[in-house]
Amino acid sequence: MTKDFLEHITFNKRSVLHQYHMFQRAIPILDSFDSSNNYDLNQVIELSNIVQIVKSIDCPTNITPEKFNEYRKETDAISRFVSSYFQQLDLSDIENIFQSIWTYYSLDLLKLLERFDLLKNIPNSGVQNLLNKKLIPLFCILECKGWVKKYNQVITDYMMDNKDAAEIIIKYYLVKDFAEKESIVFPKVLTEEKKISVLNYYVDGAFEPHPNYLELIENAPIIPGLNIDDRLRLKAKKAKEKYWEKHFSERSSFSYGCIASFKEIDEEKNESYNETDHHVYCTYSKKWVREHHDFPTLLNNFIFLFGFFDSELRCQFVLKKKSIIDELLAESEGIKHYPIRSQFTKNRMIYYKILSTYKEELENYGICIEDLFDYFFGDYLKENFGISDFEFKKPSKSVSLSERIKLLYIEMDGILKQLKYYMEDGCVDKELVAISSNPVRIGELKSFLKQKYAYVKGESLKKEMRFLFSFNLLFGMNFAWSGYNSLVEIIAKEHLFITDFAEQARVWIKWLIERGALLLEADNSLGIDIDRCSLLYNLYENEVVCFAHQKGKQKEILKELVEKEEVEVESTIFSRQERDYYNFVLNKKEFSNSLDLRNTFLHGSFFGSEEELQQAYIETLKVFIMIVVKVNEEFCLKYFGK
Repeated sequence: MTKDFLEHITFNKRSVLHQYHMFQRAIPILDSFDSSNNYDLNQVIELSNIVQIVKSIDCPTNITPEKFNEYRKETDAISRFVSSYFQQLDLSDIENIFQSIWTYYSLDLLKLLERFDLLKNIPNSGVQNLLNKKLIPLFCILECKGWVKKYNQVITDYMMDNKDAAEIIIKYYLVKDFAEKESIVFPKVLTEEKKISVLNYYVDGAFEPHPNYLELIENAPIIPGLNIDDRLRLKAKKAKEKYWEKHFSERSSFSYGCIASFKEIDEEKNESYNETDHHVYCTYSKKWVREHHDFPTLLNNFIFLFGFFDSELRCQFVLKKKSIIDELLAESEGIKHYPIRSQFTKNRMIYYKILSTYKEELENYGICIEDLFDYFFGDYLKENFGISDFEFKKPSKSVSLSERIKLLYIEMDGILKQLKYYMEDGCVDKELVAISSNPVRIGELKSFLKQKYAYVKGESLKKEMRFLFSFNLLFGMNFAWSGYNSLVEIIAKEHLFITDFAEQARVWIKWLIERGALLLEADNSLGIDIDRCSLLYNLYENEVVCFAHQKGKQKEILKELVEKEEVEVESTIFSRQERDYYNFVLNKKEFSNSLDLRNTFLHGSFFGSEEELQQAYIETLKVFIMIVVKVNEEFCLKYFGK
């Protein structure tokens, strides 16, 4: 049997690769199994896990089907041995039993005791002691329906003033997909009222609550089974602020920032990152603005100077896929939450600094950002496309900033209505706009193009991208791969063959060759299909590609993926990511942690500081900039095909 602490065999029902890996380590145990051996409890649990593994996998490539069938037959004898062992297990000292097992076997032991109907031999006091002495994790016992049913009151009493209990309740009800992934059950006597009581105890800080969980409570949506009222939300908000105030004052922490400025430099811009102070420095040319402050150029600066949009005119304000750091930190994403990840927060700060600085620079020429919107809808559309239907009323410079933001949201509603009717009718009926009382949902705005955006749909394509652009298959290599971030990178830079990969990884390498992402060169070394991998990397990083911006072979590959229904197509002005960002800023219809700026300012319920008011103004301008650029893209693609 395995002896080392880290070599115990576990069964992970969610990971097939893990099961195959564990099976290879189980082979010597299967070969040497003898029911007459004097196995200890840890070894018996390990045998039980091996049985589950063998029954879950298909025959690996490194053994014959005949040998694998022998192992499967052997598991019947092992199962009988495990059952016999547990029937003879003395449970009089249940604490000592749980103290003797490997920590990661707690859940396995709980399930085995339940499976063999041994809970009748364990008194309430024994379970109470196991919980109080933390010999079994609360989460593990909640995964066992039989334990929860039998020790209903014991578990409930333990949960009433327990930090772990509060965090489990929070995750179960408020963390995205948690309830679907984790098969936990709560005691019946733990009523909704008692769950709220547990959360109040948690927020009140009998032990230091985690700020991420406090934020989930603060922004909790209305959900059945856990009615979190406004008082508890406010209490959680204050507790979160208190936590950060305390921890930032107690010790220095990693900080980052952005310094944006306009200076007398020859180049249009100079952007750099300082590793000492962790600041991004964005310096732009005063000369450039001085010599090019015509409105079309000032609008184009959002794209070409500041990089608010990429080469496919995808807005960069939006949330991008999880970074490696986000995965490692395991940030909690709440139900109906806009998942504010680390890179999104950094980018939001950078764009705030850049736009604030640009606004100040334009003021030197008597220009405000709203003047650019006024020019776009009033003059630019008419001059370039012959469209004079749109009307934008620029807020007066004399009104307060709060009133200006309010007026901008009123104009935004009007612009989206005008845009909707223009896309539907080819013109804007002002009377129709005036009589319409409902705001336009941004998802209603259809594109001129029948195929505007493509998103990954098929599971095979998702798997292909994951294997190509992540660490997954690098763990299956027969040599050190440090310094490389993905399979594509190492194949592009090293002269590799299929045999350089472990047996199980070779199956996936051959599959990637069949998919067309990898190639076999003349000497049978591995190569990559540049066009396919470039397109898939674009999809992997951005989660959306624009049909009109694809060229040559990559466009043909995209069409093939559409025909095979591996990607799905939408014909909307704004991508899904852009629509989500819009809703995050404006309202709480989609996201309970939304900034809710539109409703806040239209209803006169903003009570923030002057700094928060400035932030709200810049966020509002960013959304308007996104609308202007995407509208311009639509008309350019319709009339000029570019």
